[in-house]
Amino acid sequence: MGQLGRIFGRLYETWSWDIVLFMRETTAEIWIGPAQGSEWMGTQGGLNATHLLLLRENSRPAWMLFPGNFYDSKPPQIGRPKIWIPSFKHPIEDALLLFGVMGAKIPEVRAVLSEFDKSRSRTRLDIDEKFPNGFPKPVYTASQRHLIDLHVVVNIGDYSHAKQDQDALKKYKGLDIEVRKTSFIQPRKK
Repeated sequence: MGQLGRIFGRLYETWSWDIVLFMRETTAEIWIGPAQGSEWMGTQGGLNATHLLLLRENSRPAWMLFPGNFYDSKPPQIGRPKIWIPSFKHPIEDALLLFGVMGAKIPEVRAVLSEFDKSRSRTRLDIDEKFPNGFPKPVYTASQRHLIDLHVVVNIGDYSHAKQDQDALKKYKGLDIEVRKTSFIQPRKK
């Protein structure tokens, strides 16, 4: 089994059945790792990912944040996912906020979020239920300001809920962001 097969085989072991039954399709993914720059010796402009976000959709969307070691020569060690149901209006920004709060654990972003959300645990959070219009603007602004020096690779499927929020990535000036376009080599016959 190849490296990718081991990663996804391990991911399947961490899911709970309620997610598997109701969130079946991955429609977007975001890989995040340290920004190394093209002048760093030995890089080919790729990414050494430390976190993976998957947007799973069917009955309702859910971002799953997997911390882990996806690039080391050893088999990856993937932690349990943190799961957030994104707001309808800001799915991409909610994903980056999930990373900032639960992945990178940026104190400034966590402090601003704590002003509006007093939950003790944010491992599972339904943003759409608590904040139907998304988090208050200061929360997103803190995320945009303090997420820096990271390389972010975004893949969004054509029918993904996240596609509507893709332009929000332009607000994150401190990130190296690469958006990869999906394409079909051969569309399935209908």
